[in-house]
Amino acid sequence: MRQIKENYSRHKLLRYGVFSVLALGSFFSLFYWGIRKLEQIVVFDAKQFNAGWTVTIDDAHFENVNLSGFSFPVVSKGTRIVLENVLPKIDISNPVLRLYTLYCTVDFYLDSEIVYSYGHDLAAKNKNVGCGDQIIYLTKYEENTPVKFVFFVTENNSFTSFQPLWIESAEKTFSNMLSGRLFVMFSSIFIFVLGITSSIVLIVFIFLGKPVAKILSLSQTLFWLGIFELYSNRCMSVFFFNHSLNTWIEYFSLYCTNFAVLSLFYTVMAHRRIEKRIVLWIMYAFAVYFALILLLDFSGILHLPSARHIQFTFFFIEIIFALYVCIRNVLLLFWQERLPAIGFLFLLFFIIVDVVRYPVQKYLMLNIPIMQGSLLSFGVLVFATALVESYLLQIKPDSEKKAMKILSEKHIRLDYQTGFLNAFALDEHLESIENAENDYIVIMIMLSPAGRDTPDLFSLDGTDFLVAFSKCVKKVFEKKSKIAYLENAEFCVVAANLRKEDEHRMIVMLGELLFTEIQKHPRYQYSMSSGAALRSEVDHSSHVLPLAKERMKAQKEGLRS
Repeated sequence: MRQIKENYSRHKLLRYGVFSVLALGSFFSLFYWGIRKLEQIVVFDAKQFNAGWTVTIDDAHFENVNLSGFSFPVVSKGTRIVLENVLPKIDISNPVLRLYTLYCTVDFYLDSEIVYSYGHDLAAKNKNVGCGDQIIYLTKYEENTPVKFVFFVTENNSFTSFQPLWIESAEKTFSNMLSGRLFVMFSSIFIFVLGITSSIVLIVFIFLGKPVAKILSLSQTLFWLGIFELYSNRCMSVFFFNHSLNTWIEYFSLYCTNFAVLSLFYTVMAHRRIEKRIVLWIMYAFAVYFALILLLDFSGILHLPSARHIQFTFFFIEIIFALYVCIRNVLLLFWQERLPAIGFLFLLFFIIVDVVRYPVQKYLMLNIPIMQGSLLSFGVLVFATALVESYLLQIKPDSEKKAMKILSEKHIRLDYQTGFLNAFALDEHLESIENAENDYIVIMIMLSPAGRDTPDLFSLDGTDFLVAFSKCVKKVFEKKSKIAYLENAEFCVVAANLRKEDEHRMIVMLGELLFTEIQKHPRYQYSMSSGAALRSEVDHSSHVLPLAKERMKAQKEGLRS
């Protein structure tokens, strides 16, 4: 039977996997087709201005340089870079120069006159000048007009090459900046919206007591990763030109994404105690580092980009450990539990690609087209699909286990004949109200045979009558009290704020119902005895039940005599 269930689970997992691959492939094919159609509308229209530059980096001098293939040793804070050239023939109206810069102030001279400046006010306040496109309007654009850029680097280990310099019409700048980024922009917006929407929904579910904490860490990963991808791939700089803020958000969201992925790994992938401890140690260390670097950044001592080598050290440690855990899970876990591990391995592949691409794109080969853009959004969606599928596959077994646990706990506390609380549950209830401020009453009721031909209560016929009497007890006392069935056909009723007069009236009503039941079986004769005690009558709560029992037995003896 176990083998049959395992085979069934494997077939079900295979069906889910095939369906997910087809659905995800269809979605991305349609998405990619739509983006390509949109990119046909957003046509790139600009002219490169990369050849014939004279470059001076501090004391080093280079003539007739093509910027697209020029590289140099990494520059650090305080380095002065000068680019000089003459304008080519420009046959477009309202021309602008556009150049992407990293962590440096910019001065642009047109015909020996400074016409554009950026970043000096930020650098003077020891703030991060950031990265972004510098868009410079050419007030003069006659052929052979001399132009000069002067850069002062503001961060250590900033860059080793230049981005291409473009001449374009100002009307085309927006579409040119969007061109080639539509796919990563829309996919990042998609996972951002998915992350923030699912986070809100899941938080509501958590307040309602639903077990969705695992998926919440996934939604937070989607949320922060969406923000990071939008900023790191220059999508937001198309709309917002605050380079300092854009760069700060980019690094802040990178750190938050790292923390969210660690949280996700802890809840989903780390199964053994040692694995969870290691993840927690990494999270604690990263939290301390994150808090410290934020403090240093706000104080102006060290900006977020300057600490990126520490961040990549964390990345390296996390990736090595995650690879080990995922491969181990794939090899050792059951089929249903392997799906998240396989999905996370897929995600790790894109994380490794992005970790390598990120510094290479920014600091080594900025102008290589293959290094532009990221597929990390695709990787995280694949993992999200695998995790949700695994969660859905586990919902039914978990629900069944929870239902069985609730059912077993309920049956442990109930008498199977009457459906009332048993002696164990009665003791629990009396303990729970031991320190109650209001007075309460305990009523003991006993049903016993009163005639020679009356069947014993524990015989087949007697049991039927006992069940019928239980219904009478329930009808009289259920609304205002807790009812328990004890051994020897004894019932115990515990009620708060019930006066003696009300108790007497209800006992009389119960006697009338008993008489009605006896009329249905004329040859059966049963009698009922009862006793009651108030909590206020005794010194300790443990004495209430014995006193009620004593009074019940006294009444029973009185009926016999």
